[in-house]
Amino acid sequence: MAILIENVTLPFSELRIPFWQAPEKGLYGVVGPNGSGKSQFFSLLYQELKVRHGTVVINERVGCVMQHPEHQLTESTVANELLWAFRGKKQSDSRWQQRVDQIVARWQLGSLWNQSPWTLSTGQKRRVVLAAYDLLNPDVLLLDEPTEGLDGFWREELKRWLISQELSRLTLVISHDWPWLLSFMETGFWCEKTLDSSATDLGKLWHHHTLSAQSPLEELWRDLLNRNAPVSFRGWIDAERALQQVVKLWNQVRHQ
Repeated sequence: MAILIENVTLPFSELRIPFWQAPEKGLYGVVGPNGSGKSQFFSLLYQELKVRHGTVVINERVGCVMQHPEHQLTESTVANELLWAFRGKKQSDSRWQQRVDQIVARWQLGSLWNQSPWTLSTGQKRRVVLAAYDLLNPDVLLLDEPTEGLDGFWREELKRWLISQELSRLTLVISHDWPWLLSFMETGFWCEKTLDSSATDLGKLWHHHTLSAQSPLEELWRDLLNRNAPVSFRGWIDAERALQQVVKLWNQVRHQ
């Protein structure tokens, strides 16, 4: 058991965790209302938050990209932010340098390399922190609202990168960005008063919990599902796919 939590109640949010054992690898969402304790749960996993009662066993290297990336920036340049944990490593190692070059290219940090991270936009700061953990390569990676500050291009790039890492580590993602989550992630844990002990289909979690709709299409889809219409939980996240399902449904109803 690499990560195990039993009989823990978190302060402030009062989130109860009767039993939670981390999956070995894969992509999982951690979803629920604001203030339900999701970020506190992450703080427990990366051992910033300590509790007096219960059992917390963590035998993995855990990294966390926080909701506000500026909270993780401490160095004078982007280069130093990326390399601070490896200052003792020989820079003449060609394989090491090749890996650094790949990560710099992946997150497009070359033009920012000598800039102060404090001069960057929120999205650029997030890319710096993501690149640092890409290089650190932890066993468990926690991402708290990772799409905030990212434009459409980088949201897709982040998704591609996470998918590429799915079989190599455990990744847990806190997000209220349901269309982004549902576009590539199958299962997750619901966090509200009590943290679910087992992962559930994210589409079902989205539908079964009464969070307010963020778009007319999402509102329509909730109504269709509540009426037991034969549409998928994820159909609404892509407008073209949603149109196809609605036309198919309309044709079925018209010919009855």
